[in-house]
Amino acid sequence: MLLLVALAGLSYDEVAQALDVPFGTVSSRLNRARKKLRRALNGTNPLLDEEETHR
Repeated sequence: MLLLVALAGLSYDEVAQALDVPFGTVSSRLNRARKKLRRALNGTNPLLDEEETHR
């Protein structure tokens, strides 16, 4: 789901329809996936350039 939203640019509604799951399921799974990803990256955001990270 995370890839569908982040890379494919699908909305939560589009992901829910594509996977035939409720909107709430998409929302909660994405929230959990983002938390796991943040922990795996030790709280850093690789999408921010280095200057923004050190503010």
